[in-house]
Amino acid sequence: MKNTNQLPSAFSLRTLVLAAVPSYVFPTLMSFLSGYFLQKTELMMASYTTIGLSSLVSTILSFMILWQLELKQILVQNKWVRALLIILLMISLGAFCAFLFDLPSEYFNITFSAFLGATIITIRQKVKNYKDEKN
Repeated sequence: MKNTNQLPSAFSLRTLVLAAVPSYVFPTLMSFLSGYFLQKTELMMASYTTIGLSSLVSTILSFMILWQLELKQILVQNKWVRALLIILLMISLGAFCAFLFDLPSEYFNITFSAFLGATIITIRQKVKNYKDEKN
């Protein structure tokens, strides 16, 4: 029996997977092909580690934050403020991880991939305002 008191959400495990797979595959493929054509093996190696993984982690964390913001109905009105805060948080986390793991040569790759992952998911993913639906 369905629970009629529960409002439908745009967030689920399925939407997380649908957002996470392209966030890893496309940056990895893009950077790998660039490294292949430029004959830079270090870029090809970084494509599936620091570039793809940082974009994937950023997307997953941003998705979880957006999901919680929708559940708690925080920042549901202003999409751009919400996106800006999450993007800045993901860039900061990427920079912190590069510093923490002592990866100065990968600093740009990690922070830029975190930026891309967070930007795509925060702009693309809908956050519902339940207050408008209840009235």
